[in-house]
Amino acid sequence: MRKLTTAITAAALAFSMMAAAVPAAAVTGYDSAYAGESAFVNITGGQTQNFQVFFANVGTTSWTKGSATQVDLAACLEDKVTCNAQDASEAPWNPSTGGWLSAVRYATTTQSVTPPGSLGTFSYNIQAPVGVAAGIFHFNGDLVLASTGERIHPEGYFQDANTGAAAGAATLTSLSPQSGSTNGGTTVTINGTGIVCTPAFPTASFGGTNAVVTSCGATALTAVTPAHAVGLVTVTVTNPGGAASNGLSFNYLDTTPPTFTAAAVASNVVTVTFSKPVCATSPLPAQGPTGPDWVVKNVAQASTTNVTAESIPACNSTKSNGVTSAYLFLATSFPPGAFVEVDLLATATTKPPCVNNSSCDPRYVDAAGNTINAPQAQTMSATNPSSTPPSITSASGAVGQTLVKINFSVPVWCDAANGFSFSDFTINSGNPTVTDPTFTAVDASSKCGGTQVTAGTPLVLVASTALPAGTTYLLTFTQPASTSGAVKNVYNVALPSGSQTSFTTGAVDFTPPIMVDARMTSKCTTAACGSDFAFAGDGFSVTFNKTMNGATNGTVSIQDQDGTTATIQCSAVAAANNAGCVWNTAVTTMTVTLTGALTGNAGTTPGMAIPFNITGLTVIADTSGNPVNVLGSTDRLVNY
Repeated sequence: MRKLTTAITAAALAFSMMAAAVPAAAVTGYDSAYAGESAFVNITGGQTQNFQVFFANVGTTSWTKGSATQVDLAACLEDKVTCNAQDASEAPWNPSTGGWLSAVRYATTTQSVTPPGSLGTFSYNIQAPVGVAAGIFHFNGDLVLASTGERIHPEGYFQDANTGAAAGAATLTSLSPQSGSTNGGTTVTINGTGIVCTPAFPTASFGGTNAVVTSCGATALTAVTPAHAVGLVTVTVTNPGGAASNGLSFNYLDTTPPTFTAAAVASNVVTVTFSKPVCATSPLPAQGPTGPDWVVKNVAQASTTNVTAESIPACNSTKSNGVTSAYLFLATSFPPGAFVEVDLLATATTKPPCVNNSSCDPRYVDAAGNTINAPQAQTMSATNPSSTPPSITSASGAVGQTLVKINFSVPVWCDAANGFSFSDFTINSGNPTVTDPTFTAVDASSKCGGTQVTAGTPLVLVASTALPAGTTYLLTFTQPASTSGAVKNVYNVALPSGSQTSFTTGAVDFTPPIMVDARMTSKCTTAACGSDFAFAGDGFSVTFNKTMNGATNGTVSIQDQDGTTATIQCSAVAAANNAGCVWNTAVTTMTVTLTGALTGNAGTTPGMAIPFNITGLTVIADTSGNPVNVLGSTDRLVNY
């Protein structure tokens, strides 16, 4: 046996025999088939370790210990051909007690008789010489007929002992697949070079959490992913005793479908809630025999009533506008105490089949595109609608801006038929020497819808002049004299005339916003996509330290560590480097997702390596119009 000075990059332990060809049985009546072995070992000088290997008797003769049909595990040279022979360096590994059968025979079967069709176990000890140098040592063998030394089926078995040789770092080239569920359990093949599977399997890390490695070879291993939060993580492989490999990206996707969790009925309004925000991919279908999404019925009378409208919003392009609570509006009302069942149905003849769940409603989806679990039912007793009128809870206005935001205690809608107008609201500073602004319009960002279905909060009004600093305003709502409900909740209870709140504008804000967090949020996972930030579906988020203007038509300039540059245009119009740019509800985090391949300033696809820096922003500013201080930002490096 020769000492190896470099680490073995062997295949999985279960496939450690590497003979190039497997000859047929060499002895009439005898044949064997390799069936597994114990793990390779780490060992120090003077220490004893045990090896076991299992062969199936696939011949016609029983292997009987102590007889003419005894079968032994013989030692072989490194050529895996010359057996009943021993390398000179192997002799010191034969234990002084409990040793091998002989210098050239490790062991015979532990079973007295191994009949055809049974497994024979061959067990032997090795003892590392005191002062042995660091290295990896092979113990090669094959089965032989004990009486003659003839090999009965050459297979090239070996097991290894590591006396301290460190493995090198593996190099990873690809993952398949490149994404999986946040619940874990995805089997991933990790391809690369220099993967070392002995004396133990390597460690495969997914974002700092180890996966379960199920098989291993020199150029690939398979691992079952652990659970992890949504987002991109870095995958590395660490050989036994070695350093971590380079990292590849794996995208954890939210694959958990939303559920219909509760309902409450008051008169003709049903409040429904979901486990996750959902939006609607298509309009509410007609009620009746074609199969509506919702069936609301009086259990005692076994009668149903139609759902005429819903407040679940239509999905935007990123499905980021979902809600966890919404209203269903009924054709008829339920009296208080009526026992009501609200059913969300799974399928109907007018709907397409579900694509990711055999029992689901394809109209309602979460931000990840998961369709809602259905059918589901909720039962409850109907109650009286609340007679409590809505109230104004707060108002705010930014210095130098013309927008005033008004928040309410419940979702409200602006009833134009009953005289709603922006002029129903006034602000007064109480300073007779100052001309107070008047309201001139309702801003497009307002959540006060024009019907019960679109009810929301807040209401955003446009003032005639920009608001000055350090001024306290009293905001007052005055109900039009000719009507009784210009602003109402979903039960048509009106905001009382004379409702008020006050707010104070701050000092003039000249402090520019900075970026405080930048990171990858999505990665293209198709076969054609590489590891660079360059493909449709690649995305990142930027978080600012202030409320921003919410611009979705700005530009973001980026540069990687190699000097490659590109400018991303936030736009829905098809053009080079376009991206979808959306904001969170607080308007502090913008998510940029490429809608096509990233191209360089010269019109060629650059290798925009990850990580990369954000080097400039245009149009994107805070609510006071201050542009972003890019160089002064605490985080502008986009990484995983």
